[in-house]
Amino acid sequence: MSKKISTLAAGNLLKLNENGQPKKLIFLQYNHYGKNEVTVLRKDSFATKAFKGGDSGRNGYNGSDLDMFCNVEYPRMLDPIIQACLVNVPIPTARGAITGDTDATVVNLYRKGFALSCNEVANQNGAAKEGTPFTYLSGSQANRIAYYDETATAVSWWLRSPSSNYGNAYYVNTSGALSDYRVYYANNYCPRPALALSSEIYVSDSPDSDGCYTVESAPAGEQYVKQNGIWLKMT
Repeated sequence: MSKKISTLAAGNLLKLNENGQPKKLIFLQYNHYGKNEVTVLRKDSFATKAFKGGDSGRNGYNGSDLDMFCNVEYPRMLDPIIQACLVNVPIPTARGAITGDTDATVVNLYRKGFALSCNEVANQNGAAKEGTPFTYLSGSQANRIAYYDETATAVSWWLRSPSSNYGNAYYVNTSGALSDYRVYYANNYCPRPALALSSEIYVSDSPDSDGCYTVESAPAGEQYVKQNGIWLKMT
């Protein structure tokens, strides 16, 4: 038996393959961005990465290293059938610093993979109000804590929100609280991407032995075949 992914509850775990290896993601919400999508967040973080390389001081998310990783590099790691099920959604994002001043103007960037904002994570504004909170994260500081991939080591993870401090962006620290620091600093801060997926995906009726739901079928399913747990596109 299977059921629609949109019927999962906030906090449920979903398993997706990254470069053929199963990884856990947290189901956050259905239709948060109004595109009939479901939003999932990687349970663990990747290795440390700067929000934006170079000591320019510009802290806008659009086109940053973090933006490119979440929306381009990370989706390429996923099985082809999941890539085909990603949905472009409008994520409200402050423009960030321009010529030394903070531009708090909020614009919608269309992304399939993205970093979350201060308001989405903790019901707290950065330089501006970017979107609405995900209850699972905003209601519990403990639920915001992330760990380095498959370990028990808590890490700080970047948000897409620029700070009103020129050259800074926000992150979630190892206790789940929010703070901000220099965008070019990479030693202690990690990306933790979220994905917008089609709500027409069907998952297993119950979790597996790891407590995770698994993908059983998807809208583009007729183009793909599952081999050894990996969805491959038929040629």
